[in-house]
Amino acid sequence: MEPVMEPLIAIISVICVFVGLPGIVCSFIHRHQKNKLEIKKMEYNKEIMELEITKQNNQIKLLEEENKKYDRIINET
Repeated sequence: MEPVMEPLIAIISVICVFVGLPGIVCSFIHRHQKNKLEIKKMEYNKEIMELEITKQNNQIKLLEEENKKYDRIINET
């Protein structure tokens, strides 16, 4: 190898070890945290939807009871 290439290879390898490798590791950590937050957000959205369904079911039951009440009133008269 040429004498000029040896220091260049050493500089590039040091840059890769001290800049490239930590950059890759940090990007994986960042991606992992972002995915965890996205999963948590989806779980909260699921919980909100389940509560909305429960609310709608309770409103339906309320309307059914109210309908029965009015049916009795109509039948009594």
